[in-house]
Amino acid sequence: MTEKTTTDDLIATLAGDPAPAPKAAPEALLLRRLALGVAGTLVLFFALLGPRPDVLAALADPVVLAKTVLPFVLALLALPLALNAARPAAPRGWPAQAIWVLPMAALSLFMLAYATHAPADRLRLFVGHSIPVCMPAIVTLSLPVTAALISVLRRGAPLNPMACGAFAGLVAGGLATTVYSTFCTEDSPLFYSVWYSLGIALAAGVGAWAGRRWLTW
Repeated sequence: MTEKTTTDDLIATLAGDPAPAPKAAPEALLLRRLALGVAGTLVLFFALLGPRPDVLAALADPVVLAKTVLPFVLALLALPLALNAARPAAPRGWPAQAIWVLPMAALSLFMLAYATHAPADRLRLFVGHSIPVCMPAIVTLSLPVTAALISVLRRGAPLNPMACGAFAGLVAGGLATTVYSTFCTEDSPLFYSVWYSLGIALAAGVGAWAGRRWLTW
């Protein structure tokens, strides 16, 4: 058997074998699995907490509305960062810069509230009455979305699994905080700009741990 015959046979064999089905890209699964994660968060929310009775009236105040809008925008900006982190050498793009507007906005609200409240009220509003509920609730509500996003990001090839998972946790923490804010009656930025941020940071930490555990390849 000649070398040419062997090569021709190999080519014929490879041509006859069906090509392995490629993995679906993360984007192909994103909407469906993210919807499942958000549904899980909503089920937990309504089972454990539920919205405050005056939620619509409260959201008419722009300062109160901010505690719902800011974490939602954070989630929107962190989502493309999570997807890009799952692609080797993909640029982060403009959301990597725009996302820093959110902590700056929270800090500005905190400083404005600090300046406009009497010294006797500042500590009371900062401590509030629901810290033991706030941060654990945000982390708990973030878990279904974190799990959904990690399952999507496994379809990629992140060079930094912890960072990729942390971005997923930011998305989940932002969405969880958006939902939780409709329950919370702590309406001062002295409270929510600090404690909500810490809750989101904890959710990002959970995401980083999950990324290290399940996104390493």
